[in-house]
Amino acid sequence: MSDSRYRVGIVGATWIAVRRTGPPPPPFRNDIGNAISLSHAATLQAMPNLELAAVCDLIPELLDDFKTTWANELPNANTYTDYREMLANENLDVLVVATSDNRHTDIVVDGAEAGVKGILCEKPLATSLEDADRMIRVCGELGVPLHVNHNRRWNPLMHMVRDKIRSGAIGALGSIVVSHGGPRAMLFRSGTHMIDAICFFAESEPARVVGMLEDGYDDWDRYRGDGGRLPENDPSASGMILFENGIRVLYDGSKDTILSSDFMRLRGSEGEISFNLDARGPAVVRKYDADARVPITHTLHPVQYQVQGLAATYTELIDVIENGGTGVSTAAEARKTLQIMLGFLKSHQQGSRLTDVPS
Repeated sequence: MSDSRYRVGIVGATWIAVRRTGPPPPPFRNDIGNAISLSHAATLQAMPNLELAAVCDLIPELLDDFKTTWANELPNANTYTDYREMLANENLDVLVVATSDNRHTDIVVDGAEAGVKGILCEKPLATSLEDADRMIRVCGELGVPLHVNHNRRWNPLMHMVRDKIRSGAIGALGSIVVSHGGPRAMLFRSGTHMIDAICFFAESEPARVVGMLEDGYDDWDRYRGDGGRLPENDPSASGMILFENGIRVLYDGSKDTILSSDFMRLRGSEGEISFNLDARGPAVVRKYDADARVPITHTLHPVQYQVQGLAATYTELIDVIENGGTGVSTAAEARKTLQIMLGFLKSHQQGSRLTDVPS
């Protein structure tokens, strides 16, 4: 990253956007005084090359909360209730879109057309392929990198596991099993993380799906949610995904199971790797002897880096702005996840038949 300083504006004063991270106890306290940043504002105020210039939200009370929370660290950040006014006034380099799931499109497009250099959009990218394709097309035409905060893609353990698979440690990857639970195991709100992780490892285009929504959502022939606020307004789903490279996936999302059950198993021709998708614990690698079929087990322990999570997200975006290239969580990758989720809706409408994903 160069010595340039980038002005950042956030649209949506949501929890992920402006939550404050508390100081850790000694001896872990440092000049910044924060633990690993879990919000955009906390990350930005800790990064010397990035300046949070403005925050926008339709609800004035949320902006008041932001100003109170960040009065000491971010006293010069302006607030707006109209993002177009923010774009016109603030000469932004980077735009962060952290609004409701179904309201990303116009903000992303307007930001690109206003001249920002890069955009970080919260997941999911959009709730329809028409919206997703419009965002991708406009940003592509204007040369604006559009990254999506499927944040597990910046977790070191995810890359360690994928490197193991790419090296042939478990043979050819053939199947993936994912279970996702808890009250907020909503397809578009949280399920998008699990399905994106599937795409991260499958490294192929989704082709066909079988999908079944939880009871009470038979009217969901398209997204009908409230933007991700209430679990009862976004269904959980279970299904099967077939990728063009032959990888088969079983996905189970259930609001009635325990919150900590975000589990993934990757099975190859010679072994398997399993781990929790929150990536806090190790991944277990089991390699099978060709004759006795006795598993040889070892673990991959997460590597801790000084830059990871949201800090890595912004570091990568700035690097792409300055030097070109492709990030690990582009809008094109996020589109695959949307195809699968919409495919689940389509299959459910057809009585959970095997169906092509929407293209």
